[in-house]
Amino acid sequence: MNAQDEKLAAESLITNYANALNSADAGAIPAFFTHDGQFMPDGFRSLTTADLAKRSKSILEKSQFHIKYSLRDIVVDGQFAFIEAMAQTRSNLAATGGESTQVSRDFFVLRKEQENWKILRYIFNNVEKQ
Repeated sequence: MNAQDEKLAAESLITNYANALNSADAGAIPAFFTHDGQFMPDGFRSLTTADLAKRSKSILEKSQFHIKYSLRDIVVDGQFAFIEAMAQTRSNLAATGGESTQVSRDFFVLRKEQENWKILRYIFNNVEKQ
């Protein structure tokens, strides 16, 4: 694939990942990550791909989570791609029954595996709570 096609494939991975999150398709979440992938959420410990497989369902269903990514930059370098994004998330707060809206800066490191992009590392930090 040429560079533009690789960028489009990386973008498609993130779009499909967001769709899985938004539809609470917890069973699909681990497939977006490499076997040694890590999700590093703001304020929490890192989760491995195996951790995501175990915990995604209850988290997504309870919170009615919704995310929208705005991709800012995609750089492809051989077997790796780097994506900077901003995200808007909305979820229900179990403790209060209210709704939480946040804006975060998100950074993905993707690795090519068997001709497909997978998430190797995903880190974000919240920059605004509403």
